[in-house]
Amino acid sequence: MRKHVLLIALATLVAGSAVAEPEMVKNGATPANGVHRLQLEEMWRAGGADDEESFFGLRTWAEEGPDGLLYVLDIQLSQVNVFDENGTLVRTLFREGDGPGEVRRPRDIVLLADGSIGAVQEFPGKIVRVDAENIPLDSIEPRRGDATEGGFIAMTTADQRGGTFMIAGVQITPGENQAIQQRHMYLATVNDEGGVSEPLLERSVVWDFSNFTWDEEESLPSFFWANAVGPAGRIYATPDRDAYRINVYAADGTLERVIEREYESRRRTAADKDWIRNLLESAFAPMPFDVELKISDFDSDIHWLSRSLQVDAGGNLWVLSSRGARDQPAGVLAVYDVFTADGTFDRQVEVACDGDGNEDGVFLLGEDRVLVIKGYIDATATMFGGSPADEEGGDEADPMEIICYRIVN
Repeated sequence: MRKHVLLIALATLVAGSAVAEPEMVKNGATPANGVHRLQLEEMWRAGGADDEESFFGLRTWAEEGPDGLLYVLDIQLSQVNVFDENGTLVRTLFREGDGPGEVRRPRDIVLLADGSIGAVQEFPGKIVRVDAENIPLDSIEPRRGDATEGGFIAMTTADQRGGTFMIAGVQITPGENQAIQQRHMYLATVNDEGGVSEPLLERSVVWDFSNFTWDEEESLPSFFWANAVGPAGRIYATPDRDAYRINVYAADGTLERVIEREYESRRRTAADKDWIRNLLESAFAPMPFDVELKISDFDSDIHWLSRSLQVDAGGNLWVLSSRGARDQPAGVLAVYDVFTADGTFDRQVEVACDGDGNEDGVFLLGEDRVLVIKGYIDATATMFGGSPADEEGGDEADPMEIICYRIVN
């Protein structure tokens, strides 16, 4: 009897220590339930050339709060505009600076479980917090033990949902001489005190400024932008730019599922390559050394520099591919691939409104609204420090505009 109990205990111990393999969900190129069209009805709009009352800078991110209010980040003015359900601007949060409740170069916003609002500052990397009335609160400064001594952290994104707090950033440390910089890019979870978990995804590169080559495929990991947290606290992220693949992690960081879809990578046109080259040359122009740029011949399979992964209230994953963002028929802004909670490629959804998925941003708001930010991609690209446009002889860009739609079907 004792031997039998011992064997059961030993078997339980071994099973408990084993690492479970993630579920692999491989989908074909065609959705199970065809193509659906998301019919939209305009509710309100703000900004744009015809709005003489509103002044906005560059708006790059939006979040819906549990109170139905809409929080829209303006990276140029370093503030968050708060709109009610009728499109009325009810208040602004944050301002530019280094004091309490002030932020510089915000990249993202995050609505925290305690009701506070966070602005994700790129450098030095931290989450500046205020309450709903714009009263400053303590900032959250993500740190991984003593690993940042002698270096610093920059941040790109953050999200909190379903009890999971996720961040993406880069840890930058000096190398063996002043011309060397080591950059460790990662996606991880963080606690309320700023303690960072072991990375879910990571990549390391070395920048040698004495002979500097910037390689897009090495230095722009997809998980910097292609990430999301679902309502149950699961984390969704794209590990590879050249594969249509999404990793799904449990709240504790366990890789539960890998979703794949048959997909042929989209080859960039000459104009596509000029766009990103102009952006990077503008960003690196202030550097006191020459920079060689290595630009990929192909788009990342899941659209970069956009909110390309979103999870709706039902746990369905919406994915914007490189083709879904481009060359759509008149009246369709973009086409999303929609996967069910178990990873099945269920349908494609055409977002039916004016716009261009390679220029404008689409944000799902709850179960019945969609927000479109016009000029979103160029505005987001300015976070590199440059401009993707060749401005010689060009016209001045139109003022940015946001449009809130109701889903009618």
